[in-house]
Amino acid sequence: MGIKVKKMIATRSAEFPRLFPEAGRMSQTEHATIPVFKDHRDVFGKWHGGVYAIGNFDGLHIGHQALIQETIRIAAETNSPPAIMTFDPHPRELFDPSASPFRLATSLQKMQELAKLGLGLCLNQYFDMNFAKLTPEAFAEQVLMQSLWATHVVVGADFRFGSRQSGNTEILTQLCADLGIGLTVIDQIRVAGNVASSSLIRDLIASGEMSAVANVLGRPWSVVARAEISDAGLFFDLSDYTKIGRGEYTVRVHGIVCRATLSESCEGRQILTVSKEKGWIAANYARAEFISS
Repeated sequence: MGIKVKKMIATRSAEFPRLFPEAGRMSQTEHATIPVFKDHRDVFGKWHGGVYAIGNFDGLHIGHQALIQETIRIAAETNSPPAIMTFDPHPRELFDPSASPFRLATSLQKMQELAKLGLGLCLNQYFDMNFAKLTPEAFAEQVLMQSLWATHVVVGADFRFGSRQSGNTEILTQLCADLGIGLTVIDQIRVAGNVASSSLIRDLIASGEMSAVANVLGRPWSVVARAEISDAGLFFDLSDYTKIGRGEYTVRVHGIVCRATLSESCEGRQILTVSKEKGWIAANYARAEFISS
């Protein structure tokens, strides 16, 4: 599944076993917290020398999970911190702020899911025009080398980076070779003949195919939003999420499986109405998992 394009060099991370003895051994169900940095220049001293998975990771589907698992494996082999670099806001939000909402998860959701996977730290890089203007060469030298002291990088086959997305895996291969940084490129994973991708998941959600969504994610798709309780049931405003197909769904809320209806208000908001069930509790925010259509 992975193509290692350069032998790893890992000489700056001898401290890792002492700093993170539990890394790589977390179960999928543990809700551990991980250090989160907002800027590559904030990653200091003891956090240097990591093996970095890099990408947007919207939704954390099975392709993303395979990439992260490979990152953790390489980190364990080299006694390096298993780390991830992602971006917030999503680059698409910066370059097209008027676009319709497309997110599969909030930033908080993504951090919570990443914490379950056994990573040692997360660089949730603030993505603004200054960062977007970095050339591929500047990204490799200033971010990967000077700030992170990255020993190895793991990316997907379709990875693009740098100003105007001018960098690809071929360019990254050469840049990493020049800097003595290892690189692994992960092949795309297919589900039912389709490449597992965030775009595919958005299309399936828009069609209301939640069982197919779960196959690509490796788990049911979930949303976290402000919830209001009335005599009729529980109401979620999901307008900040990607377009959801109107209709009825089976969802799980507060551990209770029940039916819900997705409709659109006259203001264009996406409203999920969950049937009233015994055991509802008042909460400003709640999680709803879409089990099936």
